[in-house]
Amino acid sequence: MAFQLEVLPAPPLQLTPECLVHTGIVRLFVTGMLVQGSGAPPEQFGFFVPTATPLPEGAEEPRLLAEASLMTGIATSVSGNFPFGVAHVEGSYLPDPRGGTDRWLYVGGAAYIGREIRLGYRVTVQSR
Repeated sequence: MAFQLEVLPAPPLQLTPECLVHTGIVRLFVTGMLVQGSGAPPEQFGFFVPTATPLPEGAEEPRLLAEASLMTGIATSVSGNFPFGVAHVEGSYLPDPRGGTDRWLYVGGAAYIGREIRLGYRVTVQSR
């Protein structure tokens, strides 16, 4: 089983000079044979928000509120009572994995995917 992620961002929304909201859809899906047990933990996922600008080295980290909601889902063909949806989500600024000193907005969490789910995400960035 291989787990994949696809991010479909929307343009960011500037609510005030200090408040920017990033939104979009994340598609989480399984390729290959799916084996799911009733006690299986949620799958960890994470992505860098494509519409976010970097936070320079030494800059104060803004307040973040990361949210995700289940939009659609495709369950497995297996009968049974399996969890489905988002377990948790959080936002943070992480170093660029390609190198450099800037930090980038990252959303991570865990979800019960089944065959495929689509999550709506929203990250509110509030400058201090």
